[in-house]
Amino acid sequence: MSKLPVDVIVVGSGATGGLVAKELTDHGFSVTVIEAGKRYNPNADFANAEANHAKIQWTEPRVYAGKHQVAPKTGIGVGGGTLTWLGVMPRFHPEDFRTYSLEGVGADWPLSYEDLAPYYAKVERDFGVAGDCGPFAPEPYSLPMPAHRFSWHAQVLARGAHKSGAHPFAPPIAINSVEYDGRPACTYCGWCAAGCPTDAKATSQGTYLAKAEAAGVKVISEAFVHRVLYDEAAGRVTGVLYLDAEGREHELSAQLVILAAHAVETPRLLLVSACPAFPDGLANSSGAVGKYLLSHPTWQVFGTFDEPVNAYKGIQMGQVMVQDYYKPDSRNHYARGYVLLSYMMTPVTYATLSGDFVGPEFKQFLKDYPYTAAWWAHAEGLPSEHNTVTLDPEVKDHRGLPAARVSIEWLDNDIRLAGAARDKAAELMEASGARKVRVGLNYGAHAMGTCRMGDDPDSSVVNEFGQTHDIPNLFICDTSVFVTGSGLNPTLTAMAIASRAVDYIADQARQGQL
Repeated sequence: MSKLPVDVIVVGSGATGGLVAKELTDHGFSVTVIEAGKRYNPNADFANAEANHAKIQWTEPRVYAGKHQVAPKTGIGVGGGTLTWLGVMPRFHPEDFRTYSLEGVGADWPLSYEDLAPYYAKVERDFGVAGDCGPFAPEPYSLPMPAHRFSWHAQVLARGAHKSGAHPFAPPIAINSVEYDGRPACTYCGWCAAGCPTDAKATSQGTYLAKAEAAGVKVISEAFVHRVLYDEAAGRVTGVLYLDAEGREHELSAQLVILAAHAVETPRLLLVSACPAFPDGLANSSGAVGKYLLSHPTWQVFGTFDEPVNAYKGIQMGQVMVQDYYKPDSRNHYARGYVLLSYMMTPVTYATLSGDFVGPEFKQFLKDYPYTAAWWAHAEGLPSEHNTVTLDPEVKDHRGLPAARVSIEWLDNDIRLAGAARDKAAELMEASGARKVRVGLNYGAHAMGTCRMGDDPDSSVVNEFGQTHDIPNLFICDTSVFVTGSGLNPTLTAMAIASRAVDYIADQARQGQL
C-alpha cells in the first residue's frame, strides 16, 4: 500500500486482532500487531493453577460505576481474551440483527445474518470448532470437528432438560475434540480459564498469529498504545504512539490503523486520542464513542446432588447448551430470549460466584463442590446510550493515563429476561434431581457495543465494515461495533465481522480508496 514502515497497524492481538493480521497478510499487506501484554509460552506458563488468571486477565485500574456493578472481564497478553476465554462459539440468529423491526426493542444492524454466513463458516474452519449446530440453529450447518462427549456433569444437566421437554445439545466450542490443524485434542483437565497448557483450546496466539508471524507479521508485546495520531490536513490517521515496558515512547507509522482492543479499551483509546479536530475523542463527531455499552445479564445457578458430579472434570463451559428459550415469544413478559450453558468453575471462582452466602451456609457450599452442578443462565441486555465507557476524571493508570470508567444500569427488560433465565435454570436443576438448588451471583458477561456500526454517521461510529465514518483509514474490528448483543456468546460473530472487513479493506485498497 505504501512506502511507510508498515501498511497496517493492528492494536490488540485477541480473536479479531489475530484474525485480521493473518488475513491481511494473505492479501499481501505488511502488518504489525501491537499488544499491551506479555507473550507467554502456554506449555511453560500455564501450568494448571488459578493464579494464572492474574497473568492473563486485565487487572489495571478501571472504575465500575452505575447502578449495577457490572465488570465484564477482558484478557491481556499475546492472544488477548482468547488466553482466558472458554471457547463457546455459536452463531447469532437472523432475528438478532433486526430486533427493532421485529420486536420494537434495541436497534437494527446495517448487515444481516446472510452477509455473515460465509464468514461464520470460514472462521469455524480456520479457528477450529467442535460441536453440533443444535436443533434451533439459524440454518443447518456442520462443524469441522465432532462434538465433545458429554461429561457426567453434562449428562446430569441434560437429564433435567429432557424431563422438562427441552433439547440439550453439545454446542459449538473452539476446543479440539480431535487433533486438528497441528494442535492436540483436549485432555479435559478443566482449567480452560487459566490458560490452556496444551493448545487444544483455540487461541489467537496458537492459530492466526502463529501463521501470521510465520508469514512475516511482527508482533510487539508489552507495548501500550496511548494515542492514535491524526493528520488534520490530510483527514487521515498516520500511525500510533506506544509506550514500551520501560515507559519509553515510540512512534510507528502506517497507511491504515485497525483497533481490536475490545469494547472497553478501544473507546478509551479513541477518547484519549482527542485532538483539535476531534476534541471529544478521535472519530467521535457523532458523540457515540463509548456509548451503548452492552453486556449479557447472567445468573449462576447451582444444584447439589447426593452423588458426586465432579463437574470440574472436563471443559469448563459449554459441554451442554439449552437453546429452547432463545426465540422471542410475544406471550412472554419480556422481549428477546436466553440460553442455558453448563459452567463449572475452578474452586476460587466457584466461591466468588456463590452470591450472598455467608457463614455456615457458605462453608457448606464450599464442601459441596464435588457434588455440585451449575447452569449459566445467559440473557440479552438491550442497548442504552446511558450505559457507557468514559474516561474517569480522577483515577489514572501507572502511565498517568485516565482509567476507563464503566457504567451500566440494567434496563427493566434485562432484569425480567435474566430473571426468567434464572428461574428456568433452577427448574431444570430440580428436574435433574438436585436435593438443593442455590442461586448464585448475578453479573454481566462480555463487553460490546461502544463504537456501534450504522448507516448514519450522526448516530454511529463505523459503517458495516468497521470503517470509521470520520476517518477512512481508521477501522475498528472488535465487539465495540455491535449494535445489539443477542443472547449468545459474541466472539464468533465479532470474528466473522472482522473477516468481512478484511475483504472490504483489500477491495478498497485495490481501487486506491485507502
